[in-house]
Amino acid sequence: MKVIKFYGATGTLKVKIDTLEDLWALQRVIFADDIVKSETQRRFKSHEGDVGELKDVVIAVKVEKTELDKTAKRLRVIGKITEGRPLEYVKLNSYHTLNIAEGDTVEIKKAHWPDYLVEIINDAVRNTKKPRLGIVVMDDDQALQAYLLGYGVEFGNEIYSRLSKRMQNKEFEEQKKKYFDDIIGIINGMDVDTVIIAGPGFAKDDLKGYIEKSGIKIGKNIIYENTSNAERSGVYELIKSPAVASILGKEQVRKEFRLMEEFLMGLPSGSSKYGIEEVSKALDDYQAGTILVNDSVLGDENVKKVLEKAEAMHVKIVVISSTDDAGVQLHAFKDIASISLS
Repeated sequence: MKVIKFYGATGTLKVKIDTLEDLWALQRVIFADDIVKSETQRRFKSHEGDVGELKDVVIAVKVEKTELDKTAKRLRVIGKITEGRPLEYVKLNSYHTLNIAEGDTVEIKKAHWPDYLVEIINDAVRNTKKPRLGIVVMDDDQALQAYLLGYGVEFGNEIYSRLSKRMQNKEFEEQKKKYFDDIIGIINGMDVDTVIIAGPGFAKDDLKGYIEKSGIKIGKNIIYENTSNAERSGVYELIKSPAVASILGKEQVRKEFRLMEEFLMGLPSGSSKYGIEEVSKALDDYQAGTILVNDSVLGDENVKKVLEKAEAMHVKIVVISSTDDAGVQLHAFKDIASISLS
């Protein structure tokens, strides 16, 4: 994401979208009643009964809702038209859907931009410059591809080795080679600079030996690690592992896991609080050092009030991805929580 302009006094932000993650970040910060402006197309009918013709226009809508379509790589912003040009192709107060995609420029106007929303935009800008991380967990039976992205973990399809102990030795080795070649094909197709290959047992070590012996060139940094299984839980285990902390750095997912663990540790003593009322009380009592909040409730008016209070008190606010495991955990605790100062 690239910030073209940001005028805090008028609440106007204009950005250029570069990636799918940018669309996800944009959805996080666009709420009902915001004004969003972008280039779009609208069907213009010159007379009744005319099928109409699509015209290029610039339209601003007062937002009612947003929908992120990851398959189509579009963010749909739905609302009533407040302004547009050329005027002859625009009908004010009629509904329109802005289909925002990679490469588009978008302007968002709010009454106020709180710091935690500005930080989401800043993170998107920083993440544009960071290499993404690819993960492949594997064992003798299967391999699973995953990406660590700005908005969480995204999984690919599983591939299966189809190895069997009933096979003759030659057949077994040929099938094993095919399995390894399939995994190498996945790795080569990953749009990342670094790939972690992990799993239980010796399968990953055998793959490493096969790559080195065959002299196959992989234009990526490959790191081998251990996990207890080759399933989704193995991917999350890897993300939380201290062994890869230097690779993940400040990636959002690892931070979310660490903070959720800290929150859970404080529950038995009562130092951690959850729910709007309890978190608000923790702020009043100066017992909240960090606020965790799911991105799915950022537009909730009661949540906004708590976050405004936290911001006024200079309490750190961390927005969690509601679609990730940490976000699912936080949802069980009413989507908002606090960690004590101590």
